[in-house]
Amino acid sequence: QIFSFIDQPNTQLKFCIIMPLYQLSTLGNQYQQNMCLFSINEKDVCMLDLAIIGGGPAGLTAGLYATRGGLKNVTMFEMGMPGGQITGSSEIENYPGQGAIMSGMDLMENWPEQCQRFGLKHEMNQVSKVTKDGDIFTLTTADGKTQEAKSVLLATGSVPRRAGFKGEQEFFGRGISTCATCDGFFYKGKEVALIGGGDSALEEAVYLSKICSKVYLVHRRDTYRAAPSTIEHMKACENIEEVTNVTVEEVYGDMSGVTGLKVKNRDSDEIRDLAVPG
Repeated sequence: QIFSFIDQPNTQLKFCIIMPLYQLSTLGNQYQQNMCLFSINEKDVCMLDLAIIGGGPAGLTAGLYATRGGLKNVTMFEMGMPGGQITGSSEIENYPGQGAIMSGMDLMENWPEQCQRFGLKHEMNQVSKVTKDGDIFTLTTADGKTQEAKSVLLATGSVPRRAGFKGEQEFFGRGISTCATCDGFFYKGKEVALIGGGDSALEEAVYLSKICSKVYLVHRRDTYRAAPSTIEHMKACENIEEVTNVTVEEVYGDMSGVTGLKVKNRDSDEIRDLAVPG
């Protein structure tokens, strides 16, 4: 950076140059007569005040508070678009301050713009390693680059857990999905099966019931772990059939993808075949 000022009292024009140490040698002697030079360490320029790993609601909120609180160099590392796993939810109705029921995508729509208004930067990269030497953290990203930071905040959230049944790995992405909002459109007017008994599973079942001809809700227990209001919404859907107290034996298919799954009753060991494409 170059700044000019008038030297008093003889009003001689001088220049003040601030530059990294390694660049000082590039200035010839003839340019140094009327210049004041301030050398700075390049690491001090590049070092982050705060590195935030994760771009969901927690990471975005941390970035907002940090930048509004006075930190100047704050970067949020999120390998995808900010928003987090909540963007895959079809219906959100229990977020504080929320008015109408909305999707997770709609809820998070304005968060990145608000949080970046005060200087938060978003780097679309994955942090693969964090080390510490003294008081300084070093972050290594997936592309092999490193970044130093004075502080690191972990807001990595979670990822969908695999169930571990036969055929899951083979057909993942070819009929097996963990996001009904993302992939439900491909099964419009068709029968599908959904595995789980918590809030997320029942919410996804309700969402799918609006676009699919029938939804088999497969759960290993007779009772659900979801909120009473969520269970009520699910039971009100006429095209949701509850297949409870069963375990998934196998998901099978062909080159085109999933064609069905087999479940076994935990009491009778009876096998039931559900012919569904997803």
